[in-house]
This record gives sequence, C-alpha cells and structure tokens, in this order.
Amino acid sequence: MCPLGRTQHAIRRSTRLPLEVPVLVTSLDPARPFSEQCNTTLVNAHGCGLIVSRALVNGTPVRLEIVSAQRHTTARVSEVVPLGGDPETWLIGLELDVPGNFWGIDYAPSDWKVDEPSINNSPPPAADHQQLDQAPATPKPARSHRWRLTDISAGACYLEASAPFPAGTPVLLSIRVSDTECLLEGVVRVSHAQAGMGVEFTRAQGHDLRTRVTELIGQLMNSHEVPRIFIGRKEGKHAMAQQAPVAARDDSPDPLLELIHTGASLSQEEFLKALRVQRLPVD
Repeated sequence: MCPLGRTQHAIRRSTRLPLEVPVLVTSLDPARPFSEQCNTTLVNAHGCGLIVSRALVNGTPVRLEIVSAQRHTTARVSEVVPLGGDPETWLIGLELDVPGNFWGIDYAPSDWKVDEPSINNSPPPAADHQQLDQAPATPKPARSHRWRLTDISAGACYLEASAPFPAGTPVLLSIRVSDTECLLEGVVRVSHAQAGMGVEFTRAQGHDLRTRVTELIGQLMNSHEVPRIFIGRKEGKHAMAQQAPVAARDDSPDPLLELIHTGASLSQEEFLKALRVQRLPVD
C-alpha cells in the first residue's frame, strides 16, 4: 500500500479533504523535542496528514497550531511513513484528541458532525499558567472561500467566487443540498479573477459520474435551498493525472462543458456572455 494510502487509512473515519493548511507542530513530550512549521496534505474531522523533516514516534503527543488563525489544539502521532529523498522526509498521520472542525472549514462534509473541540484562539499560555476560565472563541476559516454554484451540467459546472483556483487545478467538490452530500472530483478548465471558475467533472466518489450528477441536478432543481459548497485543492500523483482533458463520455450534447473547454480562448466578457445564453439556474 502506498504511503499516502496508509495515512488516509489511519484517519479514515470522516471524509478526507486534500487541503493545504500551514500548521506549527510542537512535541509535548520533553523526551522527544520537536517543533516545525509545515503544511497539511489532507484533513478531516479526526486528524490530518502532513510531511515533516524527521521521524516522530507513534503515540507522541503534539500541539497543533494554525498560527494565522491564532488557533491551536492537541493531537497524537498515529502513523509514521518514511518517504525517502535527500534530505529524507516523513509522512505523519496525526489524530486529534478531540475530533471536530478544528480547520474552520465552511460547509464541511456532513460526516464531520461530531462534538466540536474546545478551540483556543488566544496566544499560547505560558507553561506554568493555564487560562482555564477563558471561553473558546468562534473558529475562523483557515482559508476563506465563498462559492456560488450558478451553472451545472452532467459534465461540468461554473462557480462564482472572488478567489477562484487557477486553470489546471485538480479539485474536490462537496455539494450539499437537502441534507444530501455529493462528492465530485474535477479540474478547473477556465478561471476568471474576482469572478469565478469553470470545473470539468472527472469522477464521483463511490458512484457512476453521470448518474450521480444527474441525481444532483434533480435535487438542486427540486430544492428551495441554496446548496452549501466546499472546494478543496487535490494534491499528489492522482491529482496531476487528472489535469489532462477527459475523453468524451458519450454522444450527449453538453453546451456547458464545451464552453468551459473553449473558455481559455475567450475573453472574460465573451465567456460570461455565452454562459448567460445557456445558463441553467440552480438557486
């Protein structure tokens, strides 16, 4: 089994999101001193995977801090996988002591509904002084994105956002409507700064892609809710493989997918005008 697969297995109890979050990891074991700033490779409600420059011992208690959000919690090392290289690195699986949305992600997947941790947004207390009477503050998102789904077809979608991902970025989409969640993988094919991005679907997790997206479209059209959306950047070899154009799935016409494929050759104004012509409202 590949190293990433092993770490994913270690924290598999809730949906994993391939998300880079800068964190400071510090050992709480005086016999095993360690402190390093690094990025997560995936996160979920029970922990995370990240790459560090030295091996840690299984079971080591650590302090996990998102410095930019002034938020921290505690965790334990649950898996250590050597990655090799020069200099050598290790893939570490951390399990949160108290599961929850420590990452502060808007519209997190539905299976993240566990007891929320006591999140401390104050500066780290001194070793000999614990501020036990301070109530935890509301968590702030590690990376704030507001997505609005405006167009969707069997093969693609367009989402309005002030900070879209660049074209060519492999992504994971969590779309929730009427308490039902749809997890789709895709690739950003066209991106407009301060406006939005067009995503081609490549895979539906656990389902046939076309069948699942057709079901989702039906739910969107029959619901009076605005869909709740999270989009995370996918990382790793499988994500890189998704950047190539996807072969045609059948002969059914898909004007939205065709527009997104040709979007790079159009100005933003031309693209958005063409988008309005074939728009399928979903909200």
